[in-house]
Amino acid sequence: GARFGFLGPNGAGKTTTIKMMAGVLQPTAGQVIIDGIELAKDPSAVKQRVGFIPDRPFVYEKLTGREFLELVAGLYHLNNGSALDGRLSDLFSLFDLTHWQDELIESYSQGMRQRLTMASALLHRPKVLIVDEPMVGLDPRGAKLVKDLFKAESRKGTTLFMSTHSLDVAEAVCDEIAIIQAGRLVATGSAEALR
Repeated sequence: GARFGFLGPNGAGKTTTIKMMAGVLQPTAGQVIIDGIELAKDPSAVKQRVGFIPDRPFVYEKLTGREFLELVAGLYHLNNGSALDGRLSDLFSLFDLTHWQDELIESYSQGMRQRLTMASALLHRPKVLIVDEPMVGLDPRGAKLVKDLFKAESRKGTTLFMSTHSLDVAEAVCDEIAIIQAGRLVATGSAEALR
């Protein structure tokens, strides 16, 4: 249920760290342990526990929003049925995409694509949510929705690991913040303590 912020300037290593945690990049040294499981030893088990929201949403433009989430559901072995239909309906409603769910993603705005990507990361109810620059492409209403969502997920026991350039965003969302520079942690603590 912790909300952890990872701050640093461009090139500090935030996205690289997050991609290693998500299993997208192979670490050259060290370990990634998520929910007590070492990623290198059991990548499938870790990926089942993780929801990953990259800084740039990757979606298949020739699919509808619903088809995209159904594809992701298949990757997580979620069975098609009324439970999945209910989950999809809840996510489309939560991210204000209900009226767009049957439209091709190529017609979505950048913010809508980001919200769809977030829905796909939450689809399987992950224990850990890894998020890289979550506010990119979101309007103020979307940003507020995302901040509220992260807090709500935390209350349900989901751990949040989020990178951002913005101290304001980290302060609004996170319990603890780490500052990284040139690939090294230089400070860790609450926003108040870091000040």
